[in-house]
Amino acid sequence: MATFGFGMIGFFRTLEEKALTQRSQALHQAAIRFGTALVALGFLATVLCALSHWLTLRKIRRDQPVTASRWPLSITIALLLSLLGLAGLWALLSR
Repeated sequence: MATFGFGMIGFFRTLEEKALTQRSQALHQAAIRFGTALVALGFLATVLCALSHWLTLRKIRRDQPVTASRWPLSITIALLLSLLGLAGLWALLSR
């Protein structure tokens, strides 16, 4: 997610310089904001995954039972990504 976000930011920044209309500049700015949100979500997912892995390893080392969470991190991140996509779609259609 973060790598795709960085790619989007770089790509749309170069296109923004060539944008002729105010509408195309607004779309480029929205794409840059969406790319920035992807970078932030990717960073958050990486940190949370590392923390979850560390806590699981700690339980294993202490011979404690490891149980599956009701809300696995993968589903939580998928829901956040879906909400981000819906917000982007809403912003695009409301203009």
